[in-house]
Amino acid sequence: MKIIVDSGSTQSTWLFVGCGEVCTFRTRGINAVQHTPEQIGEALATLPPCDGVERIDFYGAGGGATFPEASARLARMLAAHFGVEPVRIAVESDLAAAARALYGRGEGIACILGTGSNTCRVRDGRILSSVPPLGYILGDEGSGSALGRRLLNGVFKGHIPLREELTAACGMTYEQIIRRVYNEPFANRFLASFAPFVAAHAARPEVREMILGCFAEFAERNLSRYPAGLPVSLVGGVAAHFEPLLREAVRQAGRRVDRIVASPAEGLLKYHCGDAKNIVTDGK
Repeated sequence: MKIIVDSGSTQSTWLFVGCGEVCTFRTRGINAVQHTPEQIGEALATLPPCDGVERIDFYGAGGGATFPEASARLARMLAAHFGVEPVRIAVESDLAAAARALYGRGEGIACILGTGSNTCRVRDGRILSSVPPLGYILGDEGSGSALGRRLLNGVFKGHIPLREELTAACGMTYEQIIRRVYNEPFANRFLASFAPFVAAHAARPEVREMILGCFAEFAERNLSRYPAGLPVSLVGGVAAHFEPLLREAVRQAGRRVDRIVASPAEGLLKYHCGDAKNIVTDGK
């Protein structure tokens, strides 16, 4: 039995692979840096019993060489929960997941566009270089949080005439929204929660221009740092939901878009297990 995990801070997808079958389970997200051992343990406790695990490949925010202590702690917790030797567990970043899911053993520019954004150049499953994402305050161009930030700026400064629609949709006043952004935790997630509103009004000229500008900034600040001849592929909910406008903006920046997928799970399964595992059943 092998386990492959694609984890964000909100939700984790667990692929239990064995005997020609893939069982999919979902738990709350696990972030090796942000979440406490107690929170991680609570998420693991919701998984079904599983014996005979030989290998675990865990990909998630807060994992990988950038956060060695947090990754090692998570590996120990996974080892204890599943009864696996720590040497058979790999904890790597969500960017590594995107790179391997999108390009396998090939080469290109792999990108994440979800709540945040990130990019790298990958070859043969290895990240060769990357541009620092810098988070939702200093960076994360093209992400859900960037779209939400631009939307709120445009609405409350009067450039996008959707103030009544926005406050009705989120059930909050201007004062409540400002307080939520500046005085409460996880402002990046709150900003990204406005992405569906942006999508619902994407046909409006002001909103369409805002979306294209957001993706153009993503290309200018990130994609421009990589060799021009390489194809670009993207993974994430924002990339998938705004695919036509994203392709248009990246094309205008002189780049060729290869693939856009919502989740890296299928690509990671192929990377680690090849094409032999083709029976998929859903767990909880």
